[in-house]
Amino acid sequence: MADIITSYQVADRYGRAAFEQMDTALTAVLLAGDFPELQAAFSVLLADSLSLPQFCVVALDNAGKLVRATATGNKPIGVLAHATVSGAGNTTVRGPVWFSGCFALEGPLVWDASFNTDDLKLTAFRGAPTPTQIVVRRRLTPAS
Repeated sequence: MADIITSYQVADRYGRAAFEQMDTALTAVLLAGDFPELQAAFSVLLADSLSLPQFCVVALDNAGKLVRATATGNKPIGVLAHATVSGAGNTTVRGPVWFSGCFALEGPLVWDASFNTDDLKLTAFRGAPTPTQIVVRRRLTPAS
């Protein structure tokens, strides 16, 4: 009989199962609106010897591998859905990346220290390459 490989057995290689959902409390803190809609995360190969936390703002390096985004170097292209760690000479570990969504400035996004002002964070994804459709904004407050 053949072995059947489930999505959880290869999660480190291919990312989390597409049907996994965030809990409502986390969604309420992470997101600031529903447009652009938060779509399913895509798996992207991580750069070598890297440890990225959940909700880290990420970019692609010159080799097309996932790295932490910076305000002065690697332009942000997405948000990491789950914490991910890669080893030296990585060719298998992938990180699940959201390329769309309306994220809250006050939320739990993990920014590089070079994004040291709110203005840098609010404009970080402007001009990002396709397929990125990410907006970072402050939450709207109800009118009194």
